[in-house]
Amino acid sequence: MKKLIAILLSMILAITLFAACNNTKDDPSVTEDANSTVAAGADGDTTEEGDAVITEPATEEPTTEEPTTEEPTTAEADADPLVAPANLGSLSNAEQLEYFNAVVNNVRTEKPGFKKDSLLKIDKISLSGAAGVANGIIEMVKNKLMPGEWTYETKTKGSGNVGTFLSENANASDLRASDVASITSTKSGDGWTIKVNIIKETNPGKGTSSAHSRLMGILTRKEVLDEITNISDAISADPNNATLNYHSGYATVTVNAKGQVTSGGHGFQVAAIANDVKISIIKTNVTAPQSTEIKYHSFVW
Repeated sequence: MKKLIAILLSMILAITLFAACNNTKDDPSVTEDANSTVAAGADGDTTEEGDAVITEPATEEPTTEEPTTEEPTTAEADADPLVAPANLGSLSNAEQLEYFNAVVNNVRTEKPGFKKDSLLKIDKISLSGAAGVANGIIEMVKNKLMPGEWTYETKTKGSGNVGTFLSENANASDLRASDVASITSTKSGDGWTIKVNIIKETNPGKGTSSAHSRLMGILTRKEVLDEITNISDAISADPNNATLNYHSGYATVTVNAKGQVTSGGHGFQVAAIANDVKISIIKTNVTAPQSTEIKYHSFVW
């Protein structure tokens, strides 16, 4: 009996110890035995060492990401500034003028060849008072200044055209918004025809000092009187007593699809009045309405 009780107690003790061992393994707060080791595995796999299960933590190989080199996004190339906007005719006067200046100044820059036809005409010279004695001299003036015939000039490609195409300035046109009375752009085939009408001016200056000189070559009152007085020693006049009223000034150009000028022209009228002009022994006032018309054509780019 004693043996049986001893065996039962031993079994109960063994079962109790077994249950205690199981509880210890499941308790996360229990620290692993110092004899168990954790080795690092390259792929994070578990390996067995003896009876112990060893989990090797995964060590990621350093990844060398290649830098993402995105090709720089290139915006579409800006449109050629000489190509007219599709809605040119509906743009503001300032925007149309900006385009006009660009295309005519391109003629100065690129130096295409072209032909130029010019006509200077003085409609009628009028004298005040009894100036019949001066009729002979006036006829000389008329013959000199009133040819009424076209003159022609050809500019070869690549040659300078300052003073030949529009103004005598560095640019063919330096027109400003305040110089323009009106501007219109009309579709012409695959291009445009632009016409600029400029304001009236009295005694405009040379260079870039006036609307007319910013667009075309003009004469001052001194230059006009010098032309007249140089004809005969019998004629003298004071430029300060002369007035040149410039009016009806315009310029027009037609451009192709590339914005290159293919034809154009400009013109103006001047009411020239000179007071106290001395012709021989007679003093008189002279009125001479003049007109200038110039055409540009046959462009070779």
